[in-house]
Amino acid sequence: MTQAIPASRMQMIRAAEKVAFPEFKTAHWSTSSLHRLIEHIIGRHHAYLRSELPWMERAIARASEIGGRADARTLVPLTRTFRFFRRELELHLRKEEEVLFPLVRQIETAVNSGANLPRFSFGSIANPIGIMEQDHEGEKRQIERMLDLTGNYSGPPQTAHIYGPLFDRLQALDSDMRLHVHLEDEMLFPRVRLLEGES
Repeated sequence: MTQAIPASRMQMIRAAEKVAFPEFKTAHWSTSSLHRLIEHIIGRHHAYLRSELPWMERAIARASEIGGRADARTLVPLTRTFRFFRRELELHLRKEEEVLFPLVRQIETAVNSGANLPRFSFGSIANPIGIMEQDHEGEKRQIERMLDLTGNYSGPPQTAHIYGPLFDRLQALDSDMRLHVHLEDEMLFPRVRLLEGES
């Protein structure tokens, strides 16, 4: 069963988010153009993931190779979980950048120019958005699994000097994903649905 993040731990995560992503607090993503919001998501969060995911997979695999038998109970399933997480997430990023985001730009351009909205073979833009939201739920489940496997990214005290830096990177990845998904689920997607509905 997945452990809940202690309140003190969550406060630390939130504090780290404000330091690492100060623009998240100050940028007006509820009123900025959708184009600007998409560029931010790609430039900050997608770029970070494309850099971090390969490094993390290699680091977890190395830790699994050098870990003892007791550590294997954490590291072997963590390796499998992260490999699956990376594969699914990289596919998700491509679907957003190659399919969904260009469609959103088409809608915003049409609205801003007073033109008719483009007609899509799949119907409403809410349909591909719904698929992305389902992907997000799957990603959250994998993150919760990793959170559980690593003991809230802390691990046994006796191994902190070995795995601490790795788990710190995992926690940073977790924090970035929370911000990333929030921007899409709570900012971008509702605004796109509203824009389509009002036009």
